[in-house]
Amino acid sequence: MSDSQPTDQYAELVRELDEPWSRRSARQKLVAARAVQPLLECLRAKNESVVWAAISALAELEATEAVEPLVELLEQGTLTLLVADALKSIAGQDFGADAKKWRQWLTDSATIVKPSCDATECIRQTADYLGVEPQGSGDSYRFKLSLANGRTQKVAVLFGRKDADGDALVVIYSECGPANAKYYEAVLRKNVSIPAGAFAIRDIGGKPQFIIVDTLIATTASANILAKKIEHIAARADAVEKSLTKEDKR
Repeated sequence: MSDSQPTDQYAELVRELDEPWSRRSARQKLVAARAVQPLLECLRAKNESVVWAAISALAELEATEAVEPLVELLEQGTLTLLVADALKSIAGQDFGADAKKWRQWLTDSATIVKPSCDATECIRQTADYLGVEPQGSGDSYRFKLSLANGRTQKVAVLFGRKDADGDALVVIYSECGPANAKYYEAVLRKNVSIPAGAFAIRDIGGKPQFIIVDTLIATTASANILAKKIEHIAARADAVEKSLTKEDKR
């Protein structure tokens, strides 16, 4: 276990990471709960299998708080290939297992880890990454992205929402088309094949619409991660819109 034992509601799940028979289930539950801090503590575990589980979970969560401790693991030579893949997934950079390059990038980076997410500044930096001028203000913004196929797609970014535990969220979503019941199964089946986000239904203008949506804990919402998610959601939503409606107006 880690040197610093968690004492919160996740303590039992963290203990279960030590046991092979319960490790996978415990890891999935920690991911579902977005239990980033307990997973960070597990990176110091003496049991390498626990460290492996924590790295995998943090990568799945795209937890930017994990970047520096993961670089430290890389410098120590711990599970280098897994750590390198996790860093690539979280940071959107690819320096392989070169710890010196990761350390230099981390030193130079001004946006990877922030104590809080200021919406205006985060959107400004995201717009710089995307090269797209955002529309909106306050807690609600929209980006219109040009896609490689000559089509366009609008992606909304919403601040000010909270999860069940009271943690502030950033919600990213894009409309795909009218939510016709005959397409429910086909669209929902796509959820098992996309690396991030999920297809869902949301009432827009009083009518149910298919959307693809993803969320970030606001304190982890760095501009480079947000830009990456916006591009991903735009491409996925546009593909479904084209398939469902043959149109290009969302």
